[in-house]
Amino acid sequence: MTELVSIAEDLWAAEHPLRFAGFVRMNARMTVARLPGDELWVHSPIPIDDTLAVALAKLGRVAYLVAPNRFHNLFLGAASARYPEARVFAAPRVQEKIPSVRIDEVLSAEPPAAWGGSVDLRLVEGVPMVSEVVFLHHASRTLVVSDILFNIEKPEGLVSKLVYAALGTNGKLAMGREWPLIAKDRAALRASLREVAALDFDRLIMAHGEVVASGAKDRVQAALSPYL
Repeated sequence: MTELVSIAEDLWAAEHPLRFAGFVRMNARMTVARLPGDELWVHSPIPIDDTLAVALAKLGRVAYLVAPNRFHNLFLGAASARYPEARVFAAPRVQEKIPSVRIDEVLSAEPPAAWGGSVDLRLVEGVPMVSEVVFLHHASRTLVVSDILFNIEKPEGLVSKLVYAALGTNGKLAMGREWPLIAKDRAALRASLREVAALDFDRLIMAHGEVVASGAKDRVQAALSPYL
């Protein structure tokens, strides 16, 4: 059973196990923020079964579904079907990957007005293969990312450890070595990372790995520094 865990006031998360290429194992995290009016902002949806849906309903109304990059959209269609009245937001180029899924708005440099200033965002430019968007939940001073940073402290299985070691993310908070390699515009990537590091946050929630409950800004700056 997927459990919804409180991270901070008006902020929760739930995890779902994933397996890649049959051997690489990790959990994917869905982050939920309650905005004014008891509207729920759901980042990177995981499978939402009836039990999880009941837990969400106790918090408020699912109003916004967010696909934060071109890889975190596996369960977006199912979430949209379960919550047909929720507005669906997606990072650039997600729609071309999943054309059958309804997307109401493509995220841009300005956060959607519907979020009422509760959540800010930054596009990670220069890497169209991923098209990552990171978010800042102002009330809790929480940075929410997907794949730009990993923090898998205890990888499961030897193959997973070897893959993470090759990427430079084994057992620590880090940005993968692959990002500069897949970047189409490294200068744009560096500029985006500087903007992310400059945001006002103290907590870090990532899609893969352990939450950094406090003191995250210094750790994020250190993790990004080799790429700035």
